[in-house]
Amino acid sequence: MSLQSLQDPQDQAQAASDERLFVKFYMGTRKNEERSLDAGHPVFDDVPFVRILVPGDKNTVIDTTVDDTHRRRFARLWQQFVSNAEQTGSGMPMSEWPAITRSQCEELKYMNIFTVEQLAELPDVYGGKIMGFNDLKRKAATYLAAAKDSALTQKLSAVNEQQAERITALEAEIGRLSAAFSAMQTGKAPDGGNTSSGVDSHRRK
Repeated sequence: MSLQSLQDPQDQAQAASDERLFVKFYMGTRKNEERSLDAGHPVFDDVPFVRILVPGDKNTVIDTTVDDTHRRRFARLWQQFVSNAEQTGSGMPMSEWPAITRSQCEELKYMNIFTVEQLAELPDVYGGKIMGFNDLKRKAATYLAAAKDSALTQKLSAVNEQQAERITALEAEIGRLSAAFSAMQTGKAPDGGNTSSGVDSHRRK
């Protein structure tokens, strides 16, 4: 039984919803009130922050210090942050999608839509703020479906190629063993020599 099957359905729904968010961890500063009071001047500490944007909604922005909930909820991105690795979201960047113009790409980014997947799954309630939303969303869904089918086809092709190579190798091995067995039956080596010649020569001596 997989770990995913053991998860609560509500947790699975939350994880799927989180995949559609834009999440970025970064180092920010926060005023240390106690140290500022002791020092007599403002003192700031470097602390990790998290910025969360909702695709299609410019009015919902979460920008706050990181707590354990954020670390658990966005564990993959958090690990990338603490290891100084690039924080990579899940999905195809909008800038890499050839179906839209540069201006459309910038407009979508302005609406916190950074991947093709986010556009394809964007609730219609946010569509009224995006010019040509229905057409763009349909194109995104069609593109992703075609890409998924293509990936499956390539995977099956690779599997078939590997199986063909195994079959060829097995046939070659079977041929070699068959030749060796036939040589044993006839007393001749597979290369045409006589397997008993060495013994007979020894006996004549």
